[in-house]
Amino acid sequence: MKLLQPLFALFASASDRDLVRMIEYLKAENRILRDKLPARITVTPRERSRLLRLGQKVGSSLRAIITIVSYRTFTRWLAAAKGKPKTKKSSRKPGQPRTAEAIRRLVLRIARETGWGYTRILGELKKLGIRSVSRSTVVNILKDAGLDPGPNRGTGSWDEFLMRHAETLWACDFLSVKSATLHGVVDLYILFFIHVGSRRAFVAGITPNPTGE
Repeated sequence: MKLLQPLFALFASASDRDLVRMIEYLKAENRILRDKLPARITVTPRERSRLLRLGQKVGSSLRAIITIVSYRTFTRWLAAAKGKPKTKKSSRKPGQPRTAEAIRRLVLRIARETGWGYTRILGELKKLGIRSVSRSTVVNILKDAGLDPGPNRGTGSWDEFLMRHAETLWACDFLSVKSATLHGVVDLYILFFIHVGSRRAFVAGITPNPTGE
């Protein structure tokens, strides 16, 4: 709220003409940002409540500025919020509620298809708009299904693979360095190989023209 106080002060001191200019600028900026986002944006219940609280104060003028959803969707949200009956306090005993079956299946599907650990799976859930799941919940879902919560499921980690085959593995790459010659400064390209087991490097060739013979 403190971050918005300077903005409120600016609006309060601005003339009607200045307010129109500010709104036009903010609308243009918002339109540019929306063009860079997916066609559909999922909002959380908390974000929806915030939009409803602020949008009601704007009144019918909201139709001209709303962009995150259609005005029709906003009015449907509003009608649902006003018609929603008050719920009684839950008599459930303290403890973690059971995770929705659909979320559990999604966590297991991501884990089995990608081999990711719980941290990356949790990040993917947030990208999909699922923010009600905690880190420990993802860990418990994986453990209940007999999966390692870490990213080292399957036949072994990449480090273990390298250690098993280090004596027969080679890596190669190019690097370039600037060098002063009789014709001026040129870029020299170096092709080199590294033996993974011994870490010894072998230079295969140096040339200013890596596409030549």
